[in-house]
Amino acid sequence: MWPIQTDKCLIPFLGKPLLYHNLKQIKENIPDADFIIVANPQSKDKVEAVAKELELSYTIAIQDEPKGMADALLSAKDLIEEEVLVLNAEDQLDPKIYQSVLQQKADVVVPGLKVDQYFSGGYIKAAGSRVQAIVEKPGEGNEPSDLVKLVVDYFKDGKKLVEYLEKAQSERDDVYEKVLDKMIVDGMDVKFTKYHGVWIPLKYPWHVLDVAEHLLSKIEQQISPSAKVSEKAIIEGKVVIEEGARVFEGAVIKGPVFIGKNCIVGNNTMVRQSNLEEGCVTGFNSDITRSYIGPNSWFHTNYIGDSVIEGDFGMGSGAVLANLRLDDHTIRVGQEKVDSGRHKLGLIAGKGSRVGVNASTMPGARVGSNSLVGPGVVLHEDVKDNTKILVKQEYTVSEHTPTLTSYDQFREKLK
Repeated sequence: MWPIQTDKCLIPFLGKPLLYHNLKQIKENIPDADFIIVANPQSKDKVEAVAKELELSYTIAIQDEPKGMADALLSAKDLIEEEVLVLNAEDQLDPKIYQSVLQQKADVVVPGLKVDQYFSGGYIKAAGSRVQAIVEKPGEGNEPSDLVKLVVDYFKDGKKLVEYLEKAQSERDDVYEKVLDKMIVDGMDVKFTKYHGVWIPLKYPWHVLDVAEHLLSKIEQQISPSAKVSEKAIIEGKVVIEEGARVFEGAVIKGPVFIGKNCIVGNNTMVRQSNLEEGCVTGFNSDITRSYIGPNSWFHTNYIGDSVIEGDFGMGSGAVLANLRLDDHTIRVGQEKVDSGRHKLGLIAGKGSRVGVNASTMPGARVGSNSLVGPGVVLHEDVKDNTKILVKQEYTVSEHTPTLTSYDQFREKLK
C-alpha cells in the first residue's frame, strides 16, 4: 500500500473509517453476532471507537506484529469458541454473501468467486460442492479452477480451528490455508458456495479508487442545512455535502460525490465522481475527477484525475496530476511495473506531501509521506518518504534592446 501509511481498515470514506462501513453492514445482516476484532497496538483505540459508535457486542484482541491471518486468529484464541465467521476487515462484499455461507451445512464453508483473469490469492480445487484443496497463489497458468477463495469462512467449531492453527507450520505466509488443507485431509466436511456479487479487495493503493466508487454508488442526495451552497453553483446527481461545507459561485459538482465537513469548493471548480474528506479546500478553477482526497488537502487552479491523496496534501497553482498515457496502455506502477489494470491512474500521494507550482506528475507516480515535488518538476518516477526533488535550472543573462510592439493595431480590431 505504500505510500499510504494509514491502516487500510481506518482509511476514511464518506466521513467514516472503512471498518465502520463493513461492521455496520455485518451487524445489519447478522443482527445477533458477537464481534472479535483483531487490531494492532497503534490502531486499538480507533478501532474501539468505531465499535462503540456502532454499539456492537465486541471484544478487541491485539496482534503485536503483522504476521498474517493465522497469527491474527491466534491472537484471539482465548475468545474463539463455538461457531465463528472469519472475515477481512476491508474487503467490499455484497451483504448476501453472509447468509449464502451460513445457510450451508458443513464443518467448514468457504465462498468462491469465479474470475476471468489471474488473481494473486487462494484458489479452490473442488469436486461438486466439496473442497478438495486450497491452492495459495499458484501462479498464472497453474490455477486449479477459476474460483478464487474469498475470506468469509465459517467454522462450526471455533476451538477446533484454534487447535489446528496451533499445530500448523509453514515458512510462507500461508499457515491459514495450510490449516484448511489439513482439515480436508483429515476428512472434515469442507464445502464451498459460489458467490456472485461485488468483491473489492484493498491490496494496492489504487484499489482505494475502487472502494470509493463502490461506496459512492450507495449514497443518496443529502445536503446539510448548515452547508452554504451558492445559488449560482450547479449540483447534479447524488451528492452529499456535510455540515460546515461551502460551495461558491460557479462551482459544478456532478455526483456521485461526497463533500466532507468544513470543505470549501471554490469558484469555477469542478468536482466529479470523487470523495473529498473533511477540511479539504479547492480554490479557484480546479478540476477533481474520479479521485479520493483525504482530509485537509488544498488545491488551487489544479487538475487532479484518478488520484489517491492520503491527506494533509498541498498543490501549488498550475500543478497537474496526469492520469492517462498517450498510447492508452494500462498504467504500471513502480520499478516492479505492477500492472494496475487501469487506463487512467494519476498520482498516489502519502500524507503530508506537497507538489509545487506548475509541476506535473506522470500517470501512476507515487510520492512518499512528507515529501516535496518542487516547482516546475515533471515527475516520472517515485519519490521516497521525507524526500525533496527540485529542478536544476540555469539562466542565460544578456543585454536586451527592445523593439516594442505597438498593441494599437489590435485595439482597433476590438472596436
